[in-house]
Amino acid sequence: MSSTHQGISSARQCVFCGKPIQKHHSNCPHCREALPQVRLGPAPTPASKGGQIRRGFLYMLLGLVIHYVALRSDSLNLPFSINPTVTYLSTMLFLGGLGLALYGFLARVTT
Repeated sequence: MSSTHQGISSARQCVFCGKPIQKHHSNCPHCREALPQVRLGPAPTPASKGGQIRRGFLYMLLGLVIHYVALRSDSLNLPFSINPTVTYLSTMLFLGGLGLALYGFLARVTT
C-alpha cells in the first residue's frame, strides 16, 4: 500500500488524457503526447522607490485639497455641510503622504 502511495506522490496528471504519469517522463505513455515543460519566471520585483515617492506626494496633494475644501466650505456655497473631523483626517492624510514620500526617498538613497 505504501508503494502505491509513493507512486501517487511522484506522479503528475497528463494535460491531454488526464491519466497519472511519472514526473520524469517527457511523453505520456498512455496517449503518447509530448508533455509541456513548466518553467518558473523570475520573482516579481517589489514596488519601485520612485513609485512610493510619487504616491506620497499624491497623498499629500489630496490631503491639501480636502483640507482646503473643508476649511472654505462656507465660502464655496456647497449644498452640504462638512464634518469638522474631515480637517483632522485630511491633516493625517497629508502627514501619512509625507512619511511615505520620505520613506521612498530614504529607500532610494540607501540602495
